[in-house]
This record gives sequence, structure tokens and C-alpha cells, in this order.
Amino acid sequence: MMKLLFRRTQSSGKLGNIVFGLWGKVELDNDELAIIKRYRLDNAILIDAGQEHLVRNSALTGLLVFAIASIVLLTFATAKAALFFGFIVGGIAGYVYFHQKRETIFVRDLMHGRQFKCGSVVELARKEEWLGLVTAFLRQVMESAKHWGGTETRDIEALPKDEARRVIIAGL
Repeated sequence: MMKLLFRRTQSSGKLGNIVFGLWGKVELDNDELAIIKRYRLDNAILIDAGQEHLVRNSALTGLLVFAIASIVLLTFATAKAALFFGFIVGGIAGYVYFHQKRETIFVRDLMHGRQFKCGSVVELARKEEWLGLVTAFLRQVMESAKHWGGTETRDIEALPKDEARRVIIAGL
């Protein structure tokens, strides 16, 4: 049976404020792991958060770390070695920044555990509830996966005029 685990932490932030941490992980039994493997659900996106500037900011962070590391390493090594190791360190910094800041959640994130930073207890509570809803969604998809195949017929009733208008305007 699927279980959602939470671990809460708090620490001092850079400016003396309190930063709340929330770690979430889904525990799965062998049948659930088999479904995930069979349908490759580990790479499925549960929540797709549009963060337009994340890639740019990650690249800028990597570039800044590359420049600083290369300058520092120039005092100890040749220019080629300094640039090479600066590139490696900058790439790692950009990668870490990207994965620390991304809000998009994959199934594999919850399978292995994922850390979230929250600015307040309220944000922490919302994130917990949000993860609970996402996990419930995953659970229902996995339950449906057990019965995929075959055909199904659904009767579609006409909506009342006002409700139909709202659906049409909203697009769904």
C-alpha cells in the first residue's frame, strides 16, 4: 500500500530568518513498483511548474561559478587546467541550482525522496497538502493502469444551458 512520508526541519536562513524544510517520499510495495516499471511512470511529470527563468538563472549561476573558479584556479594551475576544472565546477553548480529551484515534480522525485524549502509554516502546510493531492493522483493513475486495455463506453449527458456556456468559455 502506498504511503507518503514527510520529514520537517527548520534552520536559520542567510538573513537570520527561519527556513522550513520539507522532505517527502512515497513508499511503494512490490506490486506498485512493478506498475511503475511496466509503464515507465518514474519519468512521468506529476506537476509541471512553468518556471520561465529557471534555465537562464541556472546558466548564469554556472557561468559565474565558472568564472570565479577559473580565476582562483589560475593561481595554482595552467590556463587549460583552470578553464577545464572551472568548466566542471560551473557545470555542477548550474545543475545543482536547477534541481534545487525547480518546482516540476517527477514520479522518481517522490520515489527517491525530495527536499523542498518553505518560507513559512503556512507554505510548509500547503506543500504537504499539495504533495498529498499529487500522491493521491498518482495512486489513482496506478490503480487505473491495472485495468488498462479493452474498450469502454461512456454516456455523455448534455449539460444545462448555463453550465454548458461556462464550460465552453473556460475551454473545459
